[in-house]
Amino acid sequence: MSFNNEKLNIGEHFIYNGIEFICLDIIDGNYFAMTAKPWQEMPFDVDNKNDWRTSSLRRVLNSNFLDLLDRRHLVKQTSDLIADNGDKKYGTSEDYVTILSCDQYRKYRDIVPLFEEWMWTLTPWSCGTGTSYYVRGVGTTGIVYNYDAYYSFGVAPACMFASENLKLRRQAHLVGDDENDE
Repeated sequence: MSFNNEKLNIGEHFIYNGIEFICLDIIDGNYFAMTAKPWQEMPFDVDNKNDWRTSSLRRVLNSNFLDLLDRRHLVKQTSDLIADNGDKKYGTSEDYVTILSCDQYRKYRDIVPLFEEWMWTLTPWSCGTGTSYYVRGVGTTGIVYNYDAYYSFGVAPACMFASENLKLRRQAHLVGDDENDE
């Protein structure tokens, strides 16, 4: 199999600093990608809050996980923190590393793999008091549920890679790309 282009394709797997990613989308020439498997299992928030802006998971991803990458190769992205019930109280968040929202999960559902463990999204159930500990997560069958934020589930970090700062080297076989093997 040979490739003449130097661009990633949507759905293509690639390795960056030893971590396997899946290209979910190409946005303004940059590659929006998530890890092909969970990086770790951890709580959304150790204090059981469902606001991504203050979550312990956000702090870990934008420090420990970001340290595994080269910040110069990334573009900050804005995440919409709209709750599942439509509440917009939490607004947006800008990060180098994030996780998918429920809307993104639904949009990229055909590309996102089902994991053997549950996976967090950054979507709160609601932003009101009394339910501010529920966060939406994806089960092993792809169904979205509510969970207490202190539970430990799989975390699949998502990043926007700046295409102008990356050089692409293809391997002989791409995961899940059997149509082009002729």
